[in-house]
Amino acid sequence: LQVVGTAAQEHARAARAIERATKGVEELVRLLPRPEAELFEPEIAILGELGPALLEKVDAGARPEDAVNEITSGPATDLVTDARARLLDGLAYDHRSVEALLDKRDGDRVLVTATLTPSVVASLPVRVVGIVAASAHADLDAGMASHAVILARARDIPLAFLPPDPVLAIGTDEIIVLDTTSSPARVWASPDDGLVADARARRDAWLHTRAEEEAKVSAPLAHLGVEVHVNVGSLYEHVPASAEGIGLLRTELVFSSHVNAPSEAEQFGALRAIASRVGQAPVVARLFDAGGDKPLPWLRPPAGSEARGIELLLMHPTVLDAQLRALVRAADRANLRVLLPVVSSVHEVQQIRARTGGRLPIGAMIETPGAVDRSDGLAARSDFLCIGTNDLLATVTGQPRVDAALAIDRRVLLMIARVVEAAHAHGRKVSVCGEMAGDPHSARILVGLGVDALSVAPGRFARLKLSLREVSLDDCREVAREATK
Repeated sequence: LQVVGTAAQEHARAARAIERATKGVEELVRLLPRPEAELFEPEIAILGELGPALLEKVDAGARPEDAVNEITSGPATDLVTDARARLLDGLAYDHRSVEALLDKRDGDRVLVTATLTPSVVASLPVRVVGIVAASAHADLDAGMASHAVILARARDIPLAFLPPDPVLAIGTDEIIVLDTTSSPARVWASPDDGLVADARARRDAWLHTRAEEEAKVSAPLAHLGVEVHVNVGSLYEHVPASAEGIGLLRTELVFSSHVNAPSEAEQFGALRAIASRVGQAPVVARLFDAGGDKPLPWLRPPAGSEARGIELLLMHPTVLDAQLRALVRAADRANLRVLLPVVSSVHEVQQIRARTGGRLPIGAMIETPGAVDRSDGLAARSDFLCIGTNDLLATVTGQPRVDAALAIDRRVLLMIARVVEAAHAHGRKVSVCGEMAGDPHSARILVGLGVDALSVAPGRFARLKLSLREVSLDDCREVAREATK
């Protein structure tokens, strides 16, 4: 039940929605290659025309949502449909958000928050260079905080958890220095100028070192026969120039700040903006992965259901088909592949293939022991397989996801070997996209087990390639033999 505000409040809400929708399109135009940018530029003009009409109707007493639907009720192009979706999402948007806090604030920022969710981390622009979050417990368990930690780690955003009282005592616009190079992490509020200067110098040195490392790893790892891709979860993430593709595009995170499902046009634009960074290299787009401890307000399971991943998507055919149409459109100019999250049966793969008319390569994500057991059938019906080691390790070891993600467990390694064997028997390739792939020692084991591609966080890309450049395939096979004894 929505509470209707005063006339002034509803006018302000509508004005904010117009501004947010317009900025969203302008940002998309900025990120897109020129041919695709030209497709979206008319939407800026469309919003420019819809805005005054919307405010006029709201001032006359109409509810903003009703006014949006009324002014867009005529024959609708995909851009008008997208403008309507953006305006409605803006009306429902929580303006106590990080986006609102950053408005009119320049320079690098540290996010200080009482509650940390994956969607917050995924949507942070690059100028947010650190996070301080409240936690009453040292154990983050396997809930939303663990996903947020993994995403922050993937994006190389330093993250510190403090007791709630010190976090709440930090004021907006207060200068913060955050150091996570030691354990426990250290946080200074309102530090002296010397400490601030030292922190900035250390960060600049770190960025310089990362750039130097990336410059050293332009050549592929041909001697190992393995490709190194990157995982991406937002429009803002850095993609190294020598990445051989995007091995995991977490589409649900790209749109996680939405209150409503994104339109087909917006999805198409985001897919092209991200894919353009790697040219014709492969981009593996995972379908919206929601449910369980990764809720999305526009993709919820029915009451009493614990469905997640592809099972949940199939319960929302309108959302699923819009995403598949956007992927098919984007694939005209990009090497796009579709990955099905939390696959449990061959039938799910066949359903998605039928819905795309066979126009996209379809891959199955192996994240559970049950999927490992079905890997032969899944390999026979899929075009490729991808192993999600974070969930697989957490399930097998019983550890929280944050702790399990970088573990080495013989049982899981043997499962990976089984999946590789099944895939190769059917002429399919296997990638690993969990955090295990980004750890140098674990990556050697995976190469030794026969994995064809590793997909890692952009911040770990260069260091991983540097470490693998120094070893032979025989070295990797020996490490794998030792680990699976």
